[in-house]
Amino acid sequence: MTDDRDLALQALFADAERPLTDTAFADAVMSRVDRRRRRTRSARICLGLALALGAWLIAPTLQAVAHLATQAVTLPLVPLDNPLLAQVLAPVNSIAGAGALGLAGLWHACRSIFA
Repeated sequence: MTDDRDLALQALFADAERPLTDTAFADAVMSRVDRRRRRTRSARICLGLALALGAWLIAPTLQAVAHLATQAVTLPLVPLDNPLLAQVLAPVNSIAGAGALGLAGLWHACRSIFA
């Protein structure tokens, strides 16, 4: 290995030590940052408007599906002839009641296993 210094490398280091007096670089960077920020904001606004339009267009279909689902979960599992007995057992004798009891049992089983 030699002790000779490379003149080109030494010139690069000398250039790096002097302070930057020109603010054009910083101004250019800041203008690009501001431009990107404006573009991002406008893209988010356009995306939000597109999602709102899509939700507005699909809302009647979702409302119909929700209406059918609420009618389906109230159907009795076992049809009963006695109206008083059917009314008393309605919370348990429905698809929703069976689902709620199943979830409660599952929750209790998980709590007993992992507790």
